[in-house]
Amino acid sequence: MLKIVSINFGLLLVFLAAAEFLFGTWFSTDPLDQLGLPRGTSTIVSAKPLYPGGDEFVYRRDHWGFRGDHGDPSRITILTVGGSTTNQLYLPEEQTWQQVLERQFHDNGRADVVVANAGVDGQSTVGHLQSLRDWFPHVPGLKPRFVLAYVGINDTQVSGTWVDTLRHYSLNRIVKQKSAIFRLSRQISGMVVASRARLRHQAVDYAAAKWTETGAQAVPSGDSNVAQYQQRLKLMADEIHAMGAVPVFITQTRGDFKKAGGKIVGMVTEDGPNGIDQYQALMPYNAATRDVCRENGLLCLDLARDLAFEDGDFYDYLHNSPAGAEKIGRWLYAKLAGLV
Repeated sequence: MLKIVSINFGLLLVFLAAAEFLFGTWFSTDPLDQLGLPRGTSTIVSAKPLYPGGDEFVYRRDHWGFRGDHGDPSRITILTVGGSTTNQLYLPEEQTWQQVLERQFHDNGRADVVVANAGVDGQSTVGHLQSLRDWFPHVPGLKPRFVLAYVGINDTQVSGTWVDTLRHYSLNRIVKQKSAIFRLSRQISGMVVASRARLRHQAVDYAAAKWTETGAQAVPSGDSNVAQYQQRLKLMADEIHAMGAVPVFITQTRGDFKKAGGKIVGMVTEDGPNGIDQYQALMPYNAATRDVCRENGLLCLDLARDLAFEDGDFYDYLHNSPAGAEKIGRWLYAKLAGLV
């Protein structure tokens, strides 16, 4: 028995070492290789199960990690950061709100405006800070005039004391940056967290949905994480200013709550938080975004208050369909056209 266990354990170690050699970045000197970004990749994605008209398409990340292919990074005018609602994995490039925004500029005589998508699924402002410090500075020629941060939803899932460990060298940091196995385990754990928080991609039948004015969970008395979120927004603004760009913070909303008859109603769920619970969790973060902008003279675009969505604008609880992304892109153009 000991011999069998020893042989299998040895084979496992050989397999793990081979995986690290092939997929890890232990021998790379490229700073971008230390971030675990998908770069220079093309993947076939199918949106058929998610919304009417959804089909297969090619999902691309360019050499610098941005979605699509923008060529020379120095051409980028507007850089957008956010989580899955910015990345929009299950929307073809041309239907993302970034491309809708870019087309609006081009159609109105501004062919020089290039909008880049730096969205990363699951990323919160903790990750956006990492991007601003350890990703974008290593993209040659990248000097956007505006950085749009579409934030709030993922930060409702950030708890505890946040620490930017990437600014401190340690063995733990090196392993996290270079290990392919650690990156895989982090992706799997992130998928589990997203699933529990209903942040995953799934088709939701809005026509059959039931709505309520009452939450399924107790209303939290306070959230100390909101104060940390505000601090991260300020740090993000400082980093964006250091790039020579203007920070623009955009508030967020979801599809599982809406205003009806002058009241907020939320989608009923079989278990866990319902739409009212999600509304009560997100609104303090949107209020915090507005407060940070007002107190620090920053530009805030209040999408959560200003833009009305309808049935069909979301294909699940928080991800927009092509129709919803079209609305966002056009709304952003109306706000930014006089500034860019």
